[in-house]
Amino acid sequence: MKAVRALFRIWLGMLISRLIYDYKPFNRRKMIRFYSDFLEPGDLCFDVGAHTGNRTATWLSMGAVVVAIEPQPAFIRLLEKKFTGNPSFSLVKKALGNVPGKATLFISRMNPAISTISEEWKSVMADYDPSLTWEDKAETDVSTLDDLIRHYGRPVFCKIDVEGYESEVLKGLTVPLKAFSFEFFPTTPHRTIQCIRISDELGNYRYNWSLTESFRMKSINWLTADEMIRVVEEYAGRKSGDIYARLHQETGRS
Repeated sequence: MKAVRALFRIWLGMLISRLIYDYKPFNRRKMIRFYSDFLEPGDLCFDVGAHTGNRTATWLSMGAVVVAIEPQPAFIRLLEKKFTGNPSFSLVKKALGNVPGKATLFISRMNPAISTISEEWKSVMADYDPSLTWEDKAETDVSTLDDLIRHYGRPVFCKIDVEGYESEVLKGLTVPLKAFSFEFFPTTPHRTIQCIRISDELGNYRYNWSLTESFRMKSINWLTADEMIRVVEEYAGRKSGDIYARLHQETGRS
């Protein structure tokens, strides 16, 4: 009976994720409009933490070449079912970090979107919301962005959504990208600030931000690293979101 309940919760968690990310009316149209500022047909993209593949599907529909990176076994199977056979799609069945190796993936059955390899982030989130649980574990191989670039080439855009492990993923990158995004959480502003500082060491970036799946930038102007850090420090909301970084057109640092 316990096994049946566990399988039901896994199935229900998968359904919840797909309802959130795949089945919202007009979301694809909003995403295409949003990402058209970053991508053109033929561009290479990395979808780090692909989950249900809603970004992957959107970018493929825009004519991009997509490398999806996903360590969760259930979502690896989903991505294979949805995209295998598309010549513009590749799947890396690993997590990313600062060095190659292995890691333990903590999996939430009912909330698979919060599955993580960051024990610190898991602890913070459990204190923030005691109802959150990570019932399962899976061992996963870990690669780096530098390794992926050596294999596939340098992406025009890279999305990083790895539940509290974003700074470790960015530490595995030593060359600037034209543009990328990473998830932020109001519960761990210090980690978000660390991501901005790491990004600023890679190149002369400007930053903007959006909340949850709104696909709408919050700032009219693109911000310097210091300005973006002030936004993070002053943010009093409860929603998570994404910070976008793109290389500044001018040479030199301002």
